[in-house]
Amino acid sequence: METAGRVQTAFSIGRKRKNRRSILEMTVIYVLIAGCSFVFMVPFLWMVSAALQSDTYTLGGQWFRQFLWTNFEQAFSQQDFQFLSALKNTVFYTVFGTIFFIVSSLLIAYGFSFFRFPYRNKLFFFLLATMMIPSTVMFIPNYVMFADWGWTGTYLPLLIPALGGGPGTIFLLRQFMLTLSISLFESAKMDGAGALTILWRIVLPNIKAPLIMVIIQQVNGHWSEFFGPLMYVGNDAATRTLSVALSTFNRVFYVQWSYIMCVALFMALIPVILYFVSQRFLMQDFVISAAEK
Repeated sequence: METAGRVQTAFSIGRKRKNRRSILEMTVIYVLIAGCSFVFMVPFLWMVSAALQSDTYTLGGQWFRQFLWTNFEQAFSQQDFQFLSALKNTVFYTVFGTIFFIVSSLLIAYGFSFFRFPYRNKLFFFLLATMMIPSTVMFIPNYVMFADWGWTGTYLPLLIPALGGGPGTIFLLRQFMLTLSISLFESAKMDGAGALTILWRIVLPNIKAPLIMVIIQQVNGHWSEFFGPLMYVGNDAATRTLSVALSTFNRVFYVQWSYIMCVALFMALIPVILYFVSQRFLMQDFVISAAEK
């Protein structure tokens, strides 16, 4: 009995030490995470501060000395900026560019996953090889080609290539599709389901997580893209996007930082909102996938 009591006491002491050590480790981890998060939040806080005060305080290195909410109204109502027109063009480019890219990438990945045709593996290898070509190398040939076709000044050079999808996205979706059980497709075929029905009712519900991640990536990319719209569409007030319209606040002798930060803050909120809205669906899908495995 005395030996058993000693063993029990030693076990209790060891468990308490282990609990203390784990609490200390978690505290250190949370402190490090909070510190790193604060470092990454500094640029965002500076942007908020610059948007809410005059440029005098911002250029003087002072933060949150004023809270001028009228800066947003003044920035969006600038005649040179044309906020509503730029917002409409940005939404148009983001929505259709994302839809074209996602649908085409999904169909191509589906074809490479479950259809059998000659030279399938060689074509897929050639598709992956195009990932090694930097996009900047192809810019001048593409621009010359689109200019000869008369597409410059429109959104066609930005939207039509999206119908070819992206090799990285195709590879990602294909790898997730290959993890699905082949018995699901065989059962669906026996029940008379066609290829598009199988894609819609079997494949899509099982690849929601990677699909949502790709959608978020594409929305963020199209929403904030600057180089493509500037080169192909131009800086015309009727067709330019928000990112290009920001250049109107760069005057000849000065820069209106408060107006730039107001619009930049507005543009940053859209991806943040999209992330928080889709986070719940991402977590649900990951939890369900982990539980099934």
